[in-house]
Amino acid sequence: MPGSKRLPAAVACAAGLAVSAAAGATTIAYTSQGASSSHVWVMDGDGSDKERLTSGSVDDVSPTLAPGGSRAIFVRRRLDGRDELYRVDADGTGLTRLTRSALAEANPAWAPRGGLVAFEAGRAVGSFEVVVIGSDGTGRRRLTHNGVDDAGPAWAPSGRRLAFVRYVGGDNPEIYVVGAEGRGLRRLTSSRAEDHGAAWGPTGRIAWIRSRPSGGQLWLMRPDGTEKRRLVSATGHLGPPAWSPDGTRLAFAAWGGGDRELYVVRADGTRLRRLTRNDVDDTGPLWSPGGARIAFTRFTNGSNDVWTTRPDGTAKRRLTRGAAHEAAAAWAR
Repeated sequence: MPGSKRLPAAVACAAGLAVSAAAGATTIAYTSQGASSSHVWVMDGDGSDKERLTSGSVDDVSPTLAPGGSRAIFVRRRLDGRDELYRVDADGTGLTRLTRSALAEANPAWAPRGGLVAFEAGRAVGSFEVVVIGSDGTGRRRLTHNGVDDAGPAWAPSGRRLAFVRYVGGDNPEIYVVGAEGRGLRRLTSSRAEDHGAAWGPTGRIAWIRSRPSGGQLWLMRPDGTEKRRLVSATGHLGPPAWSPDGTRLAFAAWGGGDRELYVVRADGTRLRRLTRNDVDDTGPLWSPGGARIAFTRFTNGSNDVWTTRPDGTAKRRLTRGAAHEAAAAWAR
């Protein structure tokens, strides 16, 4: 993802975690970043049975799991800046390179039905576009064509459309939608504030963050841009929202006093609840497939680790320990 203006997304995608339900259990795929390389790992939803899927003197980041949990797609960072997408089976076999281009590629998002993957591709700031490819590496097509950055693709529940952020004029992020075939481009927001972090919920509504110098706000709208409603206002910054599986609640991180804390609010704007309260950073909330727990990243003692909590903030559990940086970025069924 190009440019320092991507702060909210960069926070959410610090290392990469995804969770998938299979045979009644959950599997977490995450990125463990050491001093010289980063690799994709998997573990059970309770933190047990950890296994590394990738190896070598490389940086593998941003894993996203297929809906069935049998495969992961991730970004392999190259020294020449031409980051590429790779696929690997959940048992560590079948490593396959999916893209070969002169572009840097980032932030893959697997479609709800598993056949397609959306991502960002570009050469430099001002050239990133939203691209879709088959999960087997075929059928690459570019969905956007312009001279500014398009970033953060988020699939609709149907898999037929995507929401994304367009940096209008190069520095004014706004929310757009486009069809998975590249048709039906539509602008949903128009504000002097920064609109980013679009998340398409299970019931069809889109949540996003509006950032102003005075603080951040969590908003909700229909996918045609109507019925906009502000749910939360804060004096500090807000991180990208994450929908609960049933579409009734949203989790997000907020900061402004030196550290970041987690919150949950109902989709009607009521029952705002603070989940964490400490002097360390808690970011990147992600709901479990059944909605019973939320995974998040906690930065303490010089490293990130993956934790989980109940949606009411109780029963916190640390899943990773060590000097490496392990952080959350996505959670999918």
